[in-house]
Amino acid sequence: MRQAIGGVFALAGAALAEPGLPESARGRLEQIVGQAQWLADMVRDYLGADERPGATPPLVDLTVVADEAVAAERVTYVGELELARSPVPVLTQGNRVTIRRIIANLLSNATRAAGPLGRVRIEIGYDQNRALLAIDDSGPGFGRIQEVTGLGLCAVVRSVGECRGRLEYGRGSLGGVCVRLWFLLPEGWGQPSWDSLRTDVPTR
Repeated sequence: MRQAIGGVFALAGAALAEPGLPESARGRLEQIVGQAQWLADMVRDYLGADERPGATPPLVDLTVVADEAVAAERVTYVGELELARSPVPVLTQGNRVTIRRIIANLLSNATRAAGPLGRVRIEIGYDQNRALLAIDDSGPGFGRIQEVTGLGLCAVVRSVGECRGRLEYGRGSLGGVCVRLWFLLPEGWGQPSWDSLRTDVPTR
């Protein structure tokens, strides 16, 4: 699998180096590279290549991971998808692949709920001495969208527990569901307030 993924990187890199490449094609190739990197990360995680007994879990920037999940979701979602960035890194410690899988699954649920004419917004900051990621959608709420094959909420909750995190959901400001994910801060780190990190300048 690693050889095949390496071939994808090589082919995409060669195509990106072509002179006069249209910007639309360049954008798609960069998305392919991003998806190949995500696949490489999952393979490495499955093989346990980064696991060392007694090692401190690596730092994970929730903004970076959410940005990757949003970029992947935009490949197929035509609705309004916003990521409100924090002006500073929002860090936790844990398995990066697991955290991205959690965010991607919840984001997929939110975009399905909102539909092609709807809106999904992600905010990242700090709250209750933890890193916080909130996903808000304009859909009808849990239990009112078509079921598809996926991890499912129970599996997401289990993965959040493995990260020593917490998940809550309720009515959101966009009219649908707001899912909030709290993750532990890196040991010994303080935190600014949530309000001081919120921004009204989304990235599209």
